[in-house]
Amino acid sequence: MVAVVIAVTLILVVSSLAFRFGGSSQVSAQPVADGPTFYQVVASLNSTTRNVSGGPWSLVSVIGIASPAPFSPNVEGYLRLNVSVNACQLQFQGLTLWNGSLPLFTGTSGSGTAPFWQFAYYSEASEDLLVATSVDGAPQVYAPIPITNNCTYAWTSFRSDPSAWVNQIYANGSLPVNSPVAAQVALKNIDQNWIENNAPLAEVYSLGPAMFTGTGDVGGGNWEVYFMGCGVAGYTGVRPVYAAGVSRNGTWGGALNLTRNCVTLSSTGPVVDRGFNQFFFSPPLVTNATTNTWIGIPYQIGITATNGSFYGYYDGWGVADWMTSVNLTTASGQRIPPATSSCPGWVPSMTDCEANSSGWFVVLLSAGGEWLASYGATGQGGAGWTVPVTAMVSHQSIEVVVPSAWSVQGDHLTLSSTVSVCVITGNLSL
Repeated sequence: MVAVVIAVTLILVVSSLAFRFGGSSQVSAQPVADGPTFYQVVASLNSTTRNVSGGPWSLVSVIGIASPAPFSPNVEGYLRLNVSVNACQLQFQGLTLWNGSLPLFTGTSGSGTAPFWQFAYYSEASEDLLVATSVDGAPQVYAPIPITNNCTYAWTSFRSDPSAWVNQIYANGSLPVNSPVAAQVALKNIDQNWIENNAPLAEVYSLGPAMFTGTGDVGGGNWEVYFMGCGVAGYTGVRPVYAAGVSRNGTWGGALNLTRNCVTLSSTGPVVDRGFNQFFFSPPLVTNATTNTWIGIPYQIGITATNGSFYGYYDGWGVADWMTSVNLTTASGQRIPPATSSCPGWVPSMTDCEANSSGWFVVLLSAGGEWLASYGATGQGGAGWTVPVTAMVSHQSIEVVVPSAWSVQGDHLTLSSTVSVCVITGNLSL
């Protein structure tokens, strides 16, 4: 099976967009809201961050996500994916763009509301970055991190010149137009039939440098309203990305209508048009207890051509866990059925994951050992991941959990594709 990789990084500044698309469809006069607007989140988070030490804090980046289906921008891919995703998962132990399942959006695309927002503030005094989120209207502010932290590794334009971004969103003491205005202007100027024909799409509101997604920098406090196909669970292959620009004062700025390949995530390294996303496993580390056995297996993801030649490991390579199935067989090839995961949520350590006597299950861990998702039997008779849009990138690990009475020596672990257009392979004998 062919896996085509197209690396597309959008570097978009609203004032420079030249592509224009006329929109003849009527926008609903009464859009349905689901979550707060940008202005509402600004008021909530500004009051929360005001007293955080190390300031004063300037708002430099805004991401709002309204997706009707499970979605993660990490799966969309961006520069230096492995380093930044792993570092951010370790740094923020809560629901962020790097950890957990984002709430689903049930409103309309013209509302300008979103159940999930993530802001970044910067202090020129301390040279620290402050990440804050709003989840269904509830604010959360995390401890500041230095701009040199590996979590900021992908934010190249911001790291090289943070002072250039500090006063762009608050220009002359004023904010850009509120997100409902940006949403309405965008929808009035683009083909809404195109959006409907390519659904499901995640609608992403963006201000500032491209800190968190593979979209691109948006300068001048201008809005970019993205409609993204990559990163939505259950969809792969060539998918659309539409970027609609709205200036900070609410005028139409233009649009780009593109596609990108969601088979693999690429930001560096050669373009590989025939090959496999291959999991390369380190030797397993077995930990035994009275009733449980935990088998830890670190891995890297590389690209291997169909003739078997290895291209190497690249920061931009990764896959979504929903694309990946896990199987465990005996030495003779007999399939061992998975059990329901007894580790379905965030746990302090693997010792809190109890074995299921009816079978095995798998836990996906970040590079720092944090729980990211579990794989096991589902209530529908199949098997799957609890968090379906988690990015699986190099230097993470999987942990196989079985009862201590089991002998797994000689058993065979296999990772493979759940969809035909995304070739995933990985094998390990225990």
